[in-house]
Amino acid sequence: MKHKHLFILCPPASGSTLLWQILRTSPQVASLPGEGQALAREILFNRQRWDPRMPVDWEQVRKAWEEAWDMSKPVLLEKSPPHLVRARQLEAFFPESHFVVMMRNPYAFCEGIKRRWKSDWSYAAIARFWIDWAGHQLANLRQLRRTLSIRYEDLTADPQEHCRRLVSFIPELVELHAEAEFRVFEKTQKIENLNPRQIARLTRGDILEINSVLKDNPELLKGFQYCFLNDPA
Repeated sequence: MKHKHLFILCPPASGSTLLWQILRTSPQVASLPGEGQALAREILFNRQRWDPRMPVDWEQVRKAWEEAWDMSKPVLLEKSPPHLVRARQLEAFFPESHFVVMMRNPYAFCEGIKRRWKSDWSYAAIARFWIDWAGHQLANLRQLRRTLSIRYEDLTADPQEHCRRLVSFIPELVELHAEAEFRVFEKTQKIENLNPRQIARLTRGDILEINSVLKDNPELLKGFQYCFLNDPA
């Protein structure tokens, strides 16, 4: 069987788990039990994993993944956030690869990262990660052959429309279902845009700190159709 590899390219805390679960509703999709970097831990999950220059033995990675994928399915799905910095390596090794390039509002991203995982990081440091990854994602959209761009807020605003876009992108998916409840960050709930709630948690000082980084990279916000939050009074 000729397979299509479908890779979700998405920073952490930006909606990849939700999208991954929606894609798994297709009867034609084989997914790994978790992130592929965990199945090839010695190769992919190390301190260099966010360095695009990190050498990767993709043949060994492929073997580990294929032991876990149901190879009777035509679409082989994988998501590991660091893939976004080495997507061209994936494309070179998996010739039938397709990529969903996903981003999320930088203010909601910063709030989520700091609250969930990196409480000791400054908002400026987290915003610099968003800038770095947004730059990689714009390059991915320009340089990869088969891409579909999705923003978290658009997916959550109209899941059915994005299911149609995904099936149009890869017809082998046949059908997707977004009306169910999905489990994300240990919570089971229907699809909802959490951005307003998260952005509301930011103080005036938090927003000013994030803006101090974003203001030097307006082209990256524009590239994904995001706007600056005005300094709150």
